Amino acid sequence: MFYSDVDEDSIDDNNSKNVSVKLYETEWKYLFNITDTDELRITAIKAKLRTSRFRSVCWRLLLEILPPNSSEWLTTIEEYRSLYEQIKSTHYNDPHTQDSGPDDPLSQDEDSIWKQYFKDIELKKIIEQDVVRTSPEVEYFGTKKIRNIMIDILFCYSREHPDLSYRQGMHEILAPLLFVLHCDHQALLHVLEQSSSDVSDLIQKILDPAFLEADAYSIFNIIMEIMKDYYNINNFIISAPKPTKHVKTTSSTSDSEVVQKLSKIRDTMLTKHDPELYGHLLDLDISFTTFGLRWLRLLFGGEFLLIDLLVLWDAIFATSPQDFALVNHIFVAMLVLIRIQLLKSDVTDCLNYLMRYPRVDVMTVIEYALHMFDPKMYILPSSISSLKHDKSDNIKLNITEHHIERPSKLVSYAPRPTRNSADDLLELCRIKLSQYHSILDPAVPIHNKEARQALTGMLELCGMLSSRQGIIEMGKDVVRSTTTPIETLLTPETPEGGPLLPPPASAITMKVFRKTENSTDSQIQGAPIKNPLKQMKR
Repeated sequence: MFYSDVDEDSIDDNNSKNVSVKLYETEWKYLFNITDTDELRITAIKAKLRTSRFRSVCWRLLLEILPPNSSEWLTTIEEYRSLYEQIKSTHYNDPHTQDSGPDDPLSQDEDSIWKQYFKDIELKKIIEQDVVRTSPEVEYFGTKKIRNIMIDILFCYSREHPDLSYRQGMHEILAPLLFVLHCDHQALLHVLEQSSSDVSDLIQKILDPAFLEADAYSIFNIIMEIMKDYYNINNFIISAPKPTKHVKTTSSTSDSEVVQKLSKIRDTMLTKHDPELYGHLLDLDISFTTFGLRWLRLLFGGEFLLIDLLVLWDAIFATSPQDFALVNHIFVAMLVLIRIQLLKSDVTDCLNYLMRYPRVDVMTVIEYALHMFDPKMYILPSSISSLKHDKSDNIKLNITEHHIERPSKLVSYAPRPTRNSADDLLELCRIKLSQYHSILDPAVPIHNKEARQALTGMLELCGMLSSRQGIIEMGKDVVRSTTTPIETLLTPETPEGGPLLPPPASAITMKVFRKTENSTDSQIQGAPIKNPLKQMKR
C-alpha cells in the first residue's frame, strides 16, 4: 500500500482497536497530518492514491473544496451539504402540492410555476436518457437509487447554471465521482463492522454515506466550473488555408473556448514537441474536434479504464487544480505515445487509433505530460526519447495487449478488433459522411428544418455504419459516438461480440424501413418498388 512506509510495529498492540481499524486511521493520519497540500500533491502525482480508502477526501482537498486546516473540514462540508439541500428544495417545486393562485397549467407566462414545472420534466427526461446508459456493465450504476441520484445532481446543476444547462458528457464526469465516494463509504462501513466505537467521529461524519448526493454535487460543481468551456461549442472545424509548408490545414470559425484550446494544442504544443507528427496529421486533414471534443469533455474518461482514469485525475487535480492545465499536456502525450502507428497510417487508420485509443501505460502518459508541464522539475521518460528516434515496429510505445488481466474479473473487449474489407468499407463510408456533414453543417441555416433533419440523418447513418458496437447520442449542439472499450462480466449468456447496447437515440424522430406485420410478401414500407441500380444500367 502507499502508506507501507509507515511502521506497523509502532502501533500499540495493547490498544483495544482492531488491527484493520488501526491501519485505517494510520492511513488517515499519513494523508492528512499536514500543514499544506504539497506533500499530498506529490503523493497523488506518484499514483500512491491508487489503493487509498480516502481518495474522495484527497480530491476535495486537492481541488480546494476543503481548507488545508483539518479542524475546519467538518464545518465546511456541512455548509456544502446545507447549500445543496437549499438548491434542491428551490428547484424541486411541484405545483400540485402548493397554491398556484391564478396560475394554471396552460399558462405561457415566463413566471408561471406550471410552465417551469413542465420544462423541468423535459429536462429530467433528457438527463435520464444519458444516465441509463452510464457504464451498463457496472451493476452499481444500474441501480434505481444511483440513477435517481445522478438525475437529481445533474438537474440541480442545470437549473443553477441555465446559461449552460445540461450537455451530453456531463454524466460521465459525475459517474467516477460517485464511484470514488461509494468506495470510500464501503471502506468505512467495513471498518465500522470491525469496531464501530474506535473509528474517529470526524471520519464518520466526513464519509457519511447518507450525504453521497450532496458530497458528489460539491465536487462535480467545482470540476464543471473549470470544465464548463469544454461544453460550449457552436460550429465545427472547417478547412481553411494557412501559411505553412503543409498544404492542408484546419482552422475554426467558432470562438468557443474548447475549439481554441484544441487549436492551441495542435498548433502550439504538438508542433513544438513533435513537429513530424503535427505535419502528418495536418497533411491528412484530420480535425482535432473529431476526437478531441470527447477527450476533453469526458476528461479522457472514454480512453482509459476506470482504474487508470482515477490515477490520471489524481495527477490533474494535484498539478493544476485551478485550470486543469495538465490536461493539454496529457492530450499531447497521448498523441506522441502512438506516434509510430499514426505516422504509418492513412486517414482511416489514424482516425481509428484516435477514436479507439489503444491501451497504454497511464504512468508514462502522466510522466511525459509532467515533463512538458515543468521540464525543470520532471525528467523526460526514457521511453519517449527512444520512441522519437526509433520508428521501427519493435518499440511498442508502452501499449499493452488487450487481453491484459483486469481487476474484479472484468474483461475488456479489444478496442481494435480484427477487421476485414467489409469493415474497412463501412468505416470509410462513415468517415466520408462525417466529412460531408462538417462541410454542409455551417452552410445550412437553422430555419431550414428539412435540411437540418437531413444533416442529423447523416449523423445517424454514421453511427449505424460504425463497424463496432456503440451508441450515438444527439443533442442541441453535439453528436458523440461513444468509443469507450466495453467492459462486462463474462457469463454463458454474454454474446461473443460483447453485450447488447440500446438502440441509437435521436433528438428527432426518424422514419425507418420495417416489414409490414402479417405480410405475405414481406414488402418493406418506404423502400423503392423498382431497383434503382437496374434503371441506371439502362
